[in-house]
Amino acid sequence: MLTLSGEPTSQQLAAHCRAYILGMIGGVLMPNKSRNRVHLMYLPLLVDLDRADRYSWGSTCLTYSYKEMCRAIYPTSKKMEGCIVLLES
Repeated sequence: MLTLSGEPTSQQLAAHCRAYILGMIGGVLMPNKSRNRVHLMYLPLLVDLDRADRYSWGSTCLTYSYKEMCRAIYPTSKKMEGCIVLLES
């Protein structure tokens, strides 16, 4: 785990924020079947951190989970991607 120095620059702070948010996307909100990779399509969303809070992350997570539930109905499907915690709650 990376730690910030006593007085991080704004660039260092932004980089750590992006890494943390990307970890949340790949680990909690929209994980893949392996649970250890994050799709690169999420990186452009984090370029401007001032806009990242305006995105509808909840509806995106729900849509992704619905899409994965539709894929999980096939007999060849062994695992399901998506936010399983959302389904459990």
